[in-house]
Amino acid sequence: MIDFGTLTDLAVREGIERIGVGVVVRDASGRILMIRRAPHDVLSGLWEYPGGAREAGESIPAGAARELTEETGLTGWPLEYARHLDSTDQRGRRVRQFVFTTAVPDGTPVALSQEHDHYQWSSTDALPTTGDGQREVVEWLARRLGIPGWRPVGGYITTIARPTAYGSFLITDPQGRVLGMRSTINPDVWNFPGGNVEHGRSPFATALIEAEEELGLVLAEENPEVVAQRRLVAVIHEQAGTEYPVPVCGYVFDGGVLTPEQQARIRLDPAEHTEWRFETAHDWRTLMEPHRYQRLRQVLRAHRAGVPLYLERPAPYDDDFEGVLVFVTDPAGRLLMHQREDRPGMPWPGYWTPIGGWREGTETDQETATREVAEEAGIIVSGLRPLPSPHRDLGLPLTRVLHAVWDGAESDLRLGDEGLAVRMVPLDDVPLLKVPPYMQHYLPLLAADVPSGRTA
Repeated sequence: MIDFGTLTDLAVREGIERIGVGVVVRDASGRILMIRRAPHDVLSGLWEYPGGAREAGESIPAGAARELTEETGLTGWPLEYARHLDSTDQRGRRVRQFVFTTAVPDGTPVALSQEHDHYQWSSTDALPTTGDGQREVVEWLARRLGIPGWRPVGGYITTIARPTAYGSFLITDPQGRVLGMRSTINPDVWNFPGGNVEHGRSPFATALIEAEEELGLVLAEENPEVVAQRRLVAVIHEQAGTEYPVPVCGYVFDGGVLTPEQQARIRLDPAEHTEWRFETAHDWRTLMEPHRYQRLRQVLRAHRAGVPLYLERPAPYDDDFEGVLVFVTDPAGRLLMHQREDRPGMPWPGYWTPIGGWREGTETDQETATREVAEEAGIIVSGLRPLPSPHRDLGLPLTRVLHAVWDGAESDLRLGDEGLAVRMVPLDDVPLLKVPPYMQHYLPLLAADVPSGRTA
């Protein structure tokens, strides 16, 4: 649907003083309906296509349909917006005419009003005396219609996907936790501050307005340096689904960090949200529906990247992951294990796990795996191969699982800046450690490929 309200606001900003409408009527033979002004009318004897001024409170399409009916008696024909025509009227006012077009069968009867005394169907190369602007419009339309497959923009946009759009902010606290707000309408849904783009607004303006309405904070005043940058974190295209049956294009902007003092001033709109909280990315997993959690992880990946990312939902297969788990074994039948720190918001705190981590930027799964092993264990692995993904109940959402064989000395291992220890553990000893449940799924797969038993 064309937003003529925005188009008329644009006209006003450009100095247009009057809005008009016009309709170029074609018949099946490609001729144009031209009507002649009556002798008592202004510019008597001038030929023109039907049109006139839009009346107060009238929409532009309604005005075009009314003028067509009043001046020619043609009613009910579908009108497609084609283009605009700027001119200056007899009083020196700048006029913008929004021009529509329609097609009728040859021989369609025409009933003129008192403003016109004659009509004719004219070929575009033999138009009667008319204004230069109207001649330009008719000839332009005839040229475009001669292009196979072309149709006026008003009709063309009905044939393509027209997504809705939203603008929102990613806001964190000083610990890096992410702000979410629980929906009043659907308590299972947690949202970023933001909302759907209305007519005449941009995604960024929408995000600012919605954040103020939803949080009671003016982000441009709370975080002026960050907000002034208008930093785009991610653009997310979501295909139509059963929950929301049209495509959606989302723009997520950086809203900066809210201090405890700023958080204390948050005042929710109870009509929209019932509570707010900051949570780690790991802890949001238990609060969000899976598809919303995936969107959060995608946005956080874009935020870490420092450059805007284009993201799709559902994601293509080769892009449908946010983290990796890497099983690194050696020829002696040992598995590289990493002891995790025991702190809030940490996945599997205090457990021994294989090497793993979240994806960065546009990395492939193998690139992510190679980087994570190098960062957490100080070694370089190659020859990575995929392993089957476990059932979602095993706690590995959005994760690709890979296996590599490393032929190096344990003394080469170097603990990175995460975790408490790394070491090679015989497969038979792994169940004796504090390990996640998914290890019971993978140990038999690994045992089938590498030697088993204790290694000194």
